[in-house]
Amino acid sequence: MTGSQLRQKYLNFFKSKNHKIIAPAPLVLKDDPSTLFTSSGMQPLIPHLLGAPHKDGKRLTNSQPCLRVQDIEEVGDNRHTTFFEMLGNWSLGDYFKKEQLPWIWEFVTKQLNLPKEKLYISVFEGDGSVKKDEESLKIWKSLRITDDHIFFYGVKKNWWSRTGTPSEMPEGEIGGPDSEIFFEFEEVLHDPKFGEKCHPNCDCGKFMEITNSVFIQYKKENGKLVELPQKNVDFGGGLERMLAAINNNPDVFKTDLFWPITEEIEKITGKKYSDEKNRSAIRIIADHIKASCFLISNGVIPSNKAQGYILRRLIRRASLKMKNLKGNLDPKDFQKIVGAIINIYKDDYFQDEGSFKEVIAQEITKFSNTLDKGMKLLEKVSPFDLFQSYGFPIELTEELYKEKGLKFDKSEFQKEFVSHQNLSRAQSTFKVVK
Repeated sequence: MTGSQLRQKYLNFFKSKNHKIIAPAPLVLKDDPSTLFTSSGMQPLIPHLLGAPHKDGKRLTNSQPCLRVQDIEEVGDNRHTTFFEMLGNWSLGDYFKKEQLPWIWEFVTKQLNLPKEKLYISVFEGDGSVKKDEESLKIWKSLRITDDHIFFYGVKKNWWSRTGTPSEMPEGEIGGPDSEIFFEFEEVLHDPKFGEKCHPNCDCGKFMEITNSVFIQYKKENGKLVELPQKNVDFGGGLERMLAAINNNPDVFKTDLFWPITEEIEKITGKKYSDEKNRSAIRIIADHIKASCFLISNGVIPSNKAQGYILRRLIRRASLKMKNLKGNLDPKDFQKIVGAIINIYKDDYFQDEGSFKEVIAQEITKFSNTLDKGMKLLEKVSPFDLFQSYGFPIELTEELYKEKGLKFDKSEFQKEFVSHQNLSRAQSTFKVVK
């Protein structure tokens, strides 16, 4: 099954459950200054989860392109990406647990034909402010899920809000308990360094979360959780991760949403993905350039501020990895990678090349002019000088320091950065007075 087929199958399934398919939101929300990017499907729907009517009704579904910058350092393993698609369905005060959990179980077992014996369930175990989710447990058991396939977790794992656990939620934030489905990759052996016993939320890689049904029914008011007037369902399922489960392969980069990009990078560099020493760099290039294309399609251009800085950081990190693999930087190589990305998404998101190739090529050309000099001076000048004079994003310098076993002092960088800002302001004021 291809990513495009899976996306359509999911939307059709919830359309059959009387959901309205809505358009995905832009990656950059103009009316939400609280965040740089859309990182989940529910983000644009918060007013409606709080009770405001939605023009398309109370049952909604879509596939939402998302970007999570907090995962950037994790990219390089077989499952983390900065850009991904989130399959979502929502109930705005309409149905609740007894409909949602059987529906999503039906989808993964009958529509996707995932083996039931490889699926495991997580349920909220409760804490001081919210009781154990006995209702979800009862529903799962009615679906004949055995006790050895149901696991209970606390607020760190089975509570969802945009800001974290109930104690971390600010005033006005909404959230609630969630219940997930994990897929087991039987061929992956448990690594004891992650604990004596393996379980669905173990970090060893044996299990992968593929669905998350969040029951948004609480709001933080006066330091306490209070029930919302309406009980909502906010479902999210990673498209790439579901594909990995369908393929019974834990590597999302081997799905059709990444593999053509990977093959193009292999051709360009002459390095094989099958060679473990190349794998992390190839994954980073594939993910970062894909994320860059989606950002550029949303009107973002490289800069040193906000969304533009993230785009610059993604392109320049991918550039460094390419140089490490190939030995040199050629903007034309990245144009070939962009072509592979466009080909994957041409029927769903990209009707033409837009300015992707031009913007990425210009940014790589800028960085290539200073990259070699900066690398030679890595241990000779301060991280701030690398940032200011050679265009090295601070996070990239920190990564390079770590690779070389060097001590990185972020507080010292901040001091130099603030000092430079103050000096710039003083010089600007002097010029005005003069």
